[in-house]
Amino acid sequence: MRRWLHRNPRLLVGLILLAPFMITAAVPGLIARYSPTDLVSAPFEPPSSEFRLGTDELGRDILSRLVYAARTDIKISLGATLLAALIGLSIGFWVGYRGGWLSTLSLRVTDVMLAFPSILLALFLVAVVGPSDWIIIMALTILYAPGFTRFSRGMAISLRERAFVEASVISGARPRYVIRKHLLPNAIGPTLVGVSLTAAYTLLAAATLSYLGLGTPPPAPSWGNMLQSSFGTVFQDWRYGIWPGLCIVIVALGYMLVAEGIEVAVQRSGSASADVAVTTPGTAPITAGETTGSAAS
Repeated sequence: MRRWLHRNPRLLVGLILLAPFMITAAVPGLIARYSPTDLVSAPFEPPSSEFRLGTDELGRDILSRLVYAARTDIKISLGATLLAALIGLSIGFWVGYRGGWLSTLSLRVTDVMLAFPSILLALFLVAVVGPSDWIIIMALTILYAPGFTRFSRGMAISLRERAFVEASVISGARPRYVIRKHLLPNAIGPTLVGVSLTAAYTLLAAATLSYLGLGTPPPAPSWGNMLQSSFGTVFQDWRYGIWPGLCIVIVALGYMLVAEGIEVAVQRSGSASADVAVTTPGTAPITAGETTGSAAS
């Protein structure tokens, strides 16, 4: 990690931006004085020593709600991203290494899923089952796993032709051993880039769903539903909507800077995976309804 941080300001700045949110999400009581659902004062109290960012339209402490919303949104963004990566990478590396009709079939299935408008797919899943944090995580996992599958399939196809992989196969290594010992270690850098970028997209997707009323159900806080609440009270307190929007921007920027920093570190390291195209394994932000480029098929 120290070698990656050396002369890598993007990675360092990204980690610095993310660190306070990760800490407060893990231990919200360090900053939050009140429960996020308690009515602690009159509505729209201005910032003061007791209420650092004031109170919202119901008299709840805004700072406390922002802190607990960080736990919700970061849990959703990281949980959905890691699940999508685990499922997509497992399938993609296996079918990419084995090749044949199964590899072609997986490519066609992912093409269909990536072509489907992401906003409609997520809205359908959440609307049918009902809004909750775990339902959102599962919906976003289904949304982003095909991108990881296509990405890792392209990585496996590129790496399986390398001499060290062929030597391992000739020596009698089984496919699982080759994938675990050779493909995964050599693809770790581009994979971390993809995970970081997808976490940013997942955060924006979760915020969008919450803003539309299909995310974390009130009164539990999330940055998206706080933005939605502030929309109707902009003339009473214009500052209310700035804070959750700023949190979304900072965390998404932190994820993206970490991704760019890891890409720079991978290119410097001269590892076996450095010459493989580093592309985003997820789809584009849910608000755009588009898909990103993928690794070579």
